[in-house]
Amino acid sequence: MRGRRSGFKKTKRLFVVASEGAETERIYFLPFKPGRDGGFRLKVLPNPNHKSRPRDVLQRLIDYERRKLEGPNTEYWAVIDRDAWSASELDEVSREIAKHDNYHLALSNPCFELWLWLHLKPNRPFADRHDCQRSLCREWPEFAKGDYDALKLMPLVLQACERAKELDTEPDAKWPDEQATWVYRLVERLR
Repeated sequence: MRGRRSGFKKTKRLFVVASEGAETERIYFLPFKPGRDGGFRLKVLPNPNHKSRPRDVLQRLIDYERRKLEGPNTEYWAVIDRDAWSASELDEVSREIAKHDNYHLALSNPCFELWLWLHLKPNRPFADRHDCQRSLCREWPEFAKGDYDALKLMPLVLQACERAKELDTEPDAKWPDEQATWVYRLVERLR
């Protein structure tokens, strides 16, 4: 005898992502959005006012959580660059994130473009975010136009994750102090 089917579906895990940039990160994460039958949901929060300070990124996550009350099956991810922010600003955000089980930090040092670079090439030292961004534009001219096709990077995601893991020499640190990116941690959760 067959049991009755429940009238309720299991709630899909929701990933809520807030980032510094208004476009680069949003474009990258769009291909991860699953269809109706996917095993999770993804919400990439807009940054219409270009508020990019680490505290502003975190505040967008907090505001969304308060408005939507999504529940325990939700992960909140702050995608932040190291580039111009002080250690005290990053420490403050890191401490606040650590207070919540469902909040996570995906910090890139020096910038998110390092994560994109790792899809295409092995790591190399970058002087700063400008060096990283210029190098990425030389290697991938389409990126320089500003509206790149992130789908072209999807076959290279596993490679990028492996390269990023090699850089993650202090996984228990508050945030990567040396050149590294924790975006792979979020991407692995989305895969």
